[in-house]
Amino acid sequence: MKKVIIYLHGFNSASLDLRGRLLTSKEKLRIMQEFCSKKDILFHTPNVDYRDFENIVEEMLFQWNQYLDQSYDVIFMGSSMGGFASAYLAMKTGCRAIMINPAIAPSELLPQFIGVTANYETDQPYNWIQDHCDQYRKYEQELESKNKPIDRTILLDMADELIDSEKTLSLYHDKANVVIYEGGSHSFEHIQQALSVVESVIYK
Repeated sequence: MKKVIIYLHGFNSASLDLRGRLLTSKEKLRIMQEFCSKKDILFHTPNVDYRDFENIVEEMLFQWNQYLDQSYDVIFMGSSMGGFASAYLAMKTGCRAIMINPAIAPSELLPQFIGVTANYETDQPYNWIQDHCDQYRKYEQELESKNKPIDRTILLDMADELIDSEKTLSLYHDKANVVIYEGGSHSFEHIQQALSVVESVIYK
């Protein structure tokens, strides 16, 4: 079956520049693009705006349906906030999720960014406020209360400076396949080493 990875970037970031070209200066994207090209896997990398998570969900569910109609097997993958989004979308669709240093409770993590005024990657004007953080509570609760298992693989750098990796490990050790890497950072330094894990998830 044909495979597609829908990859979701992190908070206030981007996967594509203002001309719609992949930001290959970002190591995760460059390595994943090369990997997908070699394996004949479609690599879909939309820019998303975490100020409106409901819209992200609607757009990604639409994309999922489009790919299903084309007989693709869909895997959601994402970093940080993209990891949270991937888990939520996996819950909604029954797809597999690959979560890289995922945000666990965005409503608690994101208030520190209130006052941000520009996108980190594109420099486009951007305004992050408390309401943008608060919207995530209902999605967190929905994930927590979900009884049906979600097929999640977590790639975790233990020296993540932004998200408590020990807390992530404690929370998910019996709910997901957690693969840990010593050292690293929130950017995730081990994507090359993790490709074998990614491949095993795609083809299982």
